[in-house]
Order: sequence, then C-alpha cells, then structure tokens
Amino acid sequence: MKKYLTLGFLAFFGFTNFVFADDHESSETEVFNLQVQLCTLTENTSIKQYDEMIDDYVKWSKKHDVELYFARQTPLYPHNSWFDSGYDFMELLYSTHAVSGRGWDKWLGTNDGQKLNERWQKMAECRVKQAASLTHYINQEEINKESDRIVAWNWCSLNDGVTWEDILAEHDRTAKVLEEDSLGIIGWATIYPRIGADDAPGDFAHIVVYPDVEAAQIYQQAQSDGGWKDYRDYQKDFATCRGDAFMIEQVINNPNN
Repeated sequence: MKKYLTLGFLAFFGFTNFVFADDHESSETEVFNLQVQLCTLTENTSIKQYDEMIDDYVKWSKKHDVELYFARQTPLYPHNSWFDSGYDFMELLYSTHAVSGRGWDKWLGTNDGQKLNERWQKMAECRVKQAASLTHYINQEEINKESDRIVAWNWCSLNDGVTWEDILAEHDRTAKVLEEDSLGIIGWATIYPRIGADDAPGDFAHIVVYPDVEAAQIYQQAQSDGGWKDYRDYQKDFATCRGDAFMIEQVINNPNN
C-alpha cells in the first residue's frame, strides 16, 4: 500500500522546559525546532524490535551531545485522513534549531550514526518534516508527572486580512484566560510548518495537551456550556480550523529525567 501524505504535517510541541545539550535553557516565549516522522513499520519488523533501535538512538544522541525530547503518538480519535495515509505512528523530536542541525550532521557523518540510519531505514518507512513551535500556556509540574497523555491537534488557516501579529495577540489573550482556568489543559502551543510540508492542511496547528481523556472532557464540557461561541468567533475573526483530533502520546526520552 502506497502511503500518500494526505494527512499533511502533524505535530506536537514537546512542552518541557528542559536544558538542551548545548546548555541553552528554553523559555515559554522562544521558538524551537520540531521534527515529525510519520512512520510505518516494514512487514518483518515488530514494535519491540523497533524500540530496541530507538533505545540505541537515544544512547547515541547522548554520546554525541545531541540529546533531545523524543515522543511517539498513536491515534485515539483521529480524522479519517490518518487511516487513509496508512501510518502506524508519529514520532516527535523537539530541540533547538542548533541541536537539530548538529544531530543531523552527526547522524549522516559518523560511522555509528550511519549504521543506525541503515537499521532505521530497514525497519520503517518514515516521512520526515520540520516545523517551528511556540508555547502559549504550560503547567510544567503537571507536564512532568506522566509519560503518557492525550494530545489534541487542530489545523487552521488565517482568514483574509488577518496578520500573524493579529493571531499572536489573540493567542496571548487566550493564554491569560487559561492562567485563570485551564479547563483541564496542561499545555498549549502552536506549530508552523517549514520544511517538507507542502501538503500541510493549514497555515498552523493548535496543539493542546491533557493528562488523560477525563481532563480533555472538561474542555469539551466548557464548549457545550457556551464556549462554542468563542470558538465560532475565533473562526469568524481570525482563522478557519478543521476541528480537533486526539492522539495518545508516550514520552520516550525527556532530557529532564
């Protein structure tokens, strides 16, 4: 089965204020690099075998001082395009732009990196994309508690006449509202496709993190209780969105731990 990129570019921001390998500490207002890998295992590869290779990759990244945040997502309530594309899972590698660049140079330019790359190519077909990510709201204590959580993403496109400055100001206003009542949310960011993402289904995506499905239903209840009016106004005044899809996320490597 040929894997068409009908999904476009799916992504999740790492939501963690870890110290990167180049001793650069992130802040909530900085923009970081997000690499997304849409993957399908080859017929003879089990997820256990694949995970053994990923464990070796994490060790390799620490050895070469290019460690980053690594997570995997699988669908819970996906759009149909996920099934149409035929992917098994989505990998998310979050770092500074500098660490991402050094990591790729060492991956392609060292003997042990090339050997790992060869193993990877034999075990899975992965389409690699990159985006920029910007955090708007984060509850760091809750984010660090669990390695399994729920991530909602929603792709949007700017309405005619709306500038990026307009949308960023609106997101800043919404972030202040969440500081008063998070509605079950423990993290919210937007991501902006940059490399290899010509089929992206929007100009940007909202990425919202919940500790579990029960917490996600707090937000859904708020929408049912009248929050849908704010969402309607956002779509009328700022950007037109596709609607939420939910993914289950497993954190594989967090440099904080």
